[in-house]
Parts: sequence; C-alpha cells; structure tokens
Amino acid sequence: MEQVPSTGRLVQITVTEGYDLKGFKGDTPVTFIRAEFNQVVLGDSAKITVSPEGSAKYNFTSSFEFNPEGGITLDDLAHKPVFLTVTEVLPKEKKQKEEKTLILGQAVVDLLPLLEGQSSFQTTVPLHPVQGSPLETPRSSAKQCSLEVKVLVAEPLLTTAQISGGNLLKVTLEAAYSVPESFIPTGPGQNYMVGLQVPSLGEKDYPILFKNGTLKLGGEREPAKACYERTISFVVDASEMHFIFLRLGLIYLEEKEYEKAKKTYMQACKRSPSCLTWLGLGIACYRLEELTEAEDALSEANALNNYNAEVWAYLALVCLKVGRQLEAEQAYKYMIKLKLKDEALLAEIHTLQETVGFGNPSF
Repeated sequence: MEQVPSTGRLVQITVTEGYDLKGFKGDTPVTFIRAEFNQVVLGDSAKITVSPEGSAKYNFTSSFEFNPEGGITLDDLAHKPVFLTVTEVLPKEKKQKEEKTLILGQAVVDLLPLLEGQSSFQTTVPLHPVQGSPLETPRSSAKQCSLEVKVLVAEPLLTTAQISGGNLLKVTLEAAYSVPESFIPTGPGQNYMVGLQVPSLGEKDYPILFKNGTLKLGGEREPAKACYERTISFVVDASEMHFIFLRLGLIYLEEKEYEKAKKTYMQACKRSPSCLTWLGLGIACYRLEELTEAEDALSEANALNNYNAEVWAYLALVCLKVGRQLEAEQAYKYMIKLKLKDEALLAEIHTLQETVGFGNPSF
C-alpha cells in the first residue's frame, strides 16, 4: 500500500469504561489498564475501583505517533492491534512493602478502520480472561465483560484517492482446532501468530486456500511458487519462514529445478536447519550428481532424525552410485524397516541395484 507523504500524526486510544468486572479479592477490586502497541508500553491508567455493579470509569488516554517516514507505518496499523491489559491491584498485607498485582484479562483493538478513511471510531471490545481469572465466571449483568474504547486521529491517514487506489484484504482467523499439545498453555503465557502471504499478480484473481497446511492459489502451482519466492526475497528472520523454505524447495525438486532447490535448501540449512532441510539439500545435490555434497547433507539429516525412511533411501542411492556395497545394503535394510512409502523412489533404488549388481541383501 502506498505510504502517506507527510510528517507524524498522533493516534489516540481512549478507554472510557469497563463492564462486568470483578477481582480475585472481591467484586469491587482496584484495577488499572496498561496499553501496548508494537511491543511498546504506551502507558498505565490511574487506579480505579470497580463499582458494585461491575463497571469502572477509566477515561484513560494513551497515544503513539504514526510516521511512515520512519517508525510506525501503515503496515503496522494494518496487522498489529492495540493490547489493553486489565490488572487488579491486591490489598496490601501487614509488613508488605511492594504492591502485588494480578492480571484479570486482555482486550485487543483493531486499528484497521484508520486505513479505511476513518479519523475516529468507537468500539466495545470483549475482555478475554486469563486462565484462572475470576472473569471466567461472568456476572449476571446484561453487559458483557468488555471495554469501551475510542480511537482518534486529527485527520484521516489516507486520502480518498489513496483509498480508492488501494487494495486492502482483511483475513480473520476465527478459531483453531486439534492444536498440538505444545499450544496448551503451561507455565508463562504464550502468543501464537498465524501468517498468510498474499500474492499480487496483476489483474487476474486467484482464490487463496490452505489444504493440509499447504498454500494453494487457484489450483495452480506457478502462483504458489511465485508467492513463496517473493516471500523469501524479503524475509528477515528465516526461523519463522521454515515452512516456506520447505514448500518452495519441494516445488523446485518436483519441477526438476535442482540448482534452485539446492540454493533454497542451503538458505534454510544455514538459518533454520532441520532434518527436512538437510534432506532436501541432499536430494538436490544427488540429482545434480554432486555425490559427496549429497552424502554430507544426508548424514546431517540422519543425525537429526535417524527414523526418516527417505533419508535412508537416498543414502542407499549414494552408496550404490559410489560402489560401497556394505553401506548400501545397510541403508537399504533401514529403509525397508522404516517402511518407505514413496513407491517411485523404491522402484528407482531397485533399478539401480539391478544395474550395479548389489545393494539388495536378497540378491
């Protein structure tokens, strides 16, 4: 999206009131709100006592500067929300010197309306209780546990021409099902992020979908490959792009673009190594007849996971090519034991075994 050619502008976030609140130590706790944006604390509100009805008038304003020339940009506003954390201040006990606090819940404010031409908007955002918070059990009041929030800028961040000439896509993640056990919170709170790389391919429309975690664009391989290539071209932290490297490398292998596959997997191995990145590099090198490099990469993959049947399969191929009978047969035995599922690869191994005359203990 085109950046706004202007100096910084102040974005103000005001929390006016909270509803259906209660605390660990009773229904009228002393609370305050902390506002955060872009991993920066914008400020804390005054300490406010919740009324017996569960409401609290905070009238708390915090702000940050939007400045596309350096600092917070349109991209930040598009995909980073404001976090509002409600915290209870516990009553001091005898001989207690430091104040103790407990987090009750957290709300998020989406700033996307600012990119749709609005200079101000008001919203009621749900306050999500942390695990074990008394807010998990709502009061019987009509108001949902929530915060009333106002967002204001002095003038719109985008002109009418910029909005009409822009191309804004909004994707909402509603829920996640059958999540891994590592997602189940134990100990300190954890944040998880879902990313979607959006292609830009002229005027042609491409529907975007995920099948078994794999990006598919309009059912065609080329758009997906172009999307992955563009993503890697500007990636900063490769550890967060591990899956992208694996997918793009696999596409190159399937299309027999082995030099590109080798380069892609080498990037992944340098920045985010795993059994699969080393395996991909080993396959690419093997197809390029670079057998020494292939064996080195496959050995790294095997060291990280010696239960991968495909790694043993390619080690068997390398040993067959270089004439090491004992090692070829050993790798083949492990591959059979681990039940290689790739029938085409198994057939390739059998053909090479017949050609060289060894490698299969049943000969």
